[in-house]
Amino acid sequence: MTQPARIALVAGLALLAVAVGLTLSRSPMSIARTNGTPLREYRVAETAQGATYCQPHELLPSGTSAIRLSLSAFTGPRVRVVVSSGGSTVTSGTRGSGWTSRVVAVPVKPLPRAVSNATVCASFRTHHETVTVFGMRAPSALATRQGRRTLQGTMTIEYLRPGTRSWASMAPSIARRLGLGRASTGTWIVLLPLALLAVIAAAASKLLLKELS
Repeated sequence: MTQPARIALVAGLALLAVAVGLTLSRSPMSIARTNGTPLREYRVAETAQGATYCQPHELLPSGTSAIRLSLSAFTGPRVRVVVSSGGSTVTSGTRGSGWTSRVVAVPVKPLPRAVSNATVCASFRTHHETVTVFGMRAPSALATRQGRRTLQGTMTIEYLRPGTRSWASMAPSIARRLGLGRASTGTWIVLLPLALLAVIAAAASKLLLKELS
């Protein structure tokens, strides 16, 4: 095996190990607060054109790094979120197009303090896709607004921020939960496939070294 090929293989394995380590050291997002509106089948609004939906009387928790909205689309458009209070923008963010789900999380700049009586506005433009806003019925004083129009419901909003525990510290509990509800329960059900993957990777690397030697 040539020296450059050996170096490339070792470097690739090292980068893979670093990537796995960095991922496990990070903390998953957790829900800091919701606006108290459960995600239901009630359609607050639906549009196939550009629109801006604003939810007043919100409380933005400190450290919020993403805002998850109850927007549904087959292939979602680019979404921009602006949070304002007292007529001034306090934070904002953008999520690119291509999302597909019943919710979309838009990253925003975290603030060191909570902001009360905030208005959360989500804006997007679409010409070939229908976007639906889900939530629940609400009185007009609390309802979502589209321009000067007051809708008949409140859209679901969740405020996310990094949790206090890393993926690595949560691995044992996650493995235990994945092992529940099966014919043979136990953490080993999760650890065994991971061990097999490690053995396969080692065997494939050894075989590659042999073939290129």
